[in-house]
Amino acid sequence: MSQVYDNFGVPQGFQAAGTYSGLCSSRVKLDVAMIVSRRDCSIVTDTQQGMTVRSGKILVLHNGTALPDGQRGLEISEEVCQAVGTCVHEAPASVVLIASGAKGQYFRPSLLIHSLKNLTAGLDTDSEPVEAVIDNGGDVSSETVFLAENAGALSGIAADGTADCDGLCVIMTDASVDGTMIEKALIQVKADMDTEHFTFIVMANGGAGAQPVGHDALAGGIEALLVKLGFQHALKACS
Repeated sequence: MSQVYDNFGVPQGFQAAGTYSGLCSSRVKLDVAMIVSRRDCSIVTDTQQGMTVRSGKILVLHNGTALPDGQRGLEISEEVCQAVGTCVHEAPASVVLIASGAKGQYFRPSLLIHSLKNLTAGLDTDSEPVEAVIDNGGDVSSETVFLAENAGALSGIAADGTADCDGLCVIMTDASVDGTMIEKALIQVKADMDTEHFTFIVMANGGAGAQPVGHDALAGGIEALLVKLGFQHALKACS
């Protein structure tokens, strides 16, 4: 059965596109996405290796093959980020590469780099939905919630994992929040939700131009979004 993707509402100040790189074993799967913020944004990633808070403008997300561990993984990330920076005329330091998927597979960075032309062209047309890249062959959902007092929106896409790779959840927001606040809010929400075996990526660029959002409002918004995306509240142990 083919997956029908809803029109995903990207928040203010973001552009997104997906394409096919050929890095995965599948010859039909769209496997790489680019999300670009018009301004510097906070990028928080939560993987099996832990939570990382960075700043930048561009996220490149490959879904299908994980980066190798150790020095080789760092070298590939540096090579791809350098190429992305050259392609979009931004500093390589403003690019974040996340590669999620099966471990132990041969990772050819040249294939990702060769797909950059199609990716950047797609930013203006939104011809290939990001949901199609995140899709692991299971359920994919996209939802948006709005924070109180016109403080911005939280838009998210989530896809179930497989035996070979974790599920994915990507959240973009134009609310005025920094990386530290996102990190704390995400930790709080994940303690109350069943999010095991999911990789989380949260990008926030403050594009709504509203007053900064408080911790409780952000955590409440993320929780409400995850519920709409299909996550369940964690069961509490009986005392």
